[in-house]
Amino acid sequence: MDIFKTDKNEEITPTVYCDVKNCVYHKGENICNANKINVGPTHALSSYDTICSTFKPEKTS
Repeated sequence: MDIFKTDKNEEITPTVYCDVKNCVYHKGENICNANKINVGPTHALSSYDTICSTFKPEKTS
C-alpha cells in the first residue's frame, strides 16, 4: 500500500504531528497545518540532529 498516492494518482498529504505549541502552524491535538515542512540539515545522522526550518513562533501581545 502506497500512502502517498491514491488509485486516481492523486497525492495524499500525510498528517504531521508536532509538540511545539508556540509555533503558528500548531493546531489542536499537536498537528502541524503548514502547507509544506522543511526539515534539515542535510548532514543529519539521526532525528536528534534535525531541525524544522518551517517553525515560526506565535506573536505574543
